[in-house]
Amino acid sequence: MTTVNPEAPTASPAPRELSLSTFFTVEVMIDPDTGKPTLCTAADPTLGDFRETSPARALGMVEEIEARLVQAKRLIREHEARDTLAAILAEHHARMEEWDTDLADPLLRDRFLAGAYVEDGQLVVVVPLGQDPIERVDAVAKAVNNVAEQETRA
Repeated sequence: MTTVNPEAPTASPAPRELSLSTFFTVEVMIDPDTGKPTLCTAADPTLGDFRETSPARALGMVEEIEARLVQAKRLIREHEARDTLAAILAEHHARMEEWDTDLADPLLRDRFLAGAYVEDGQLVVVVPLGQDPIERVDAVAKAVNNVAEQETRA
């Protein structure tokens, strides 16, 4: 078990440092002498690789860029989830514990997303060690809301 304070919302591996960037330009140029259209592309911001390109190659370049954009969206969502988790823990003056579920029964291990309970007046949120940050923030929000609903009923 690992205890995590609200200022450091995860003891799981630290977010990886990652930089994603992309550049792409595509242009149809008309040859002034022949009037023939030519498809040209470049992936270098300085246009050092600007050249005539086949449609198949241009579409392949677009697919590579789309894959990088998917990675960029994931990176942004992970960062947003960590910020949101820190805010939830701080708002509820909660501490978070990460439990290693590797030795748990497979049914529990595969289904356990988060739990919460109150100990000595403090909210304690329990999550699996190494949990995906996006899955974690959603699970923690649900667990905290469940405790709040139970306290309201009591």
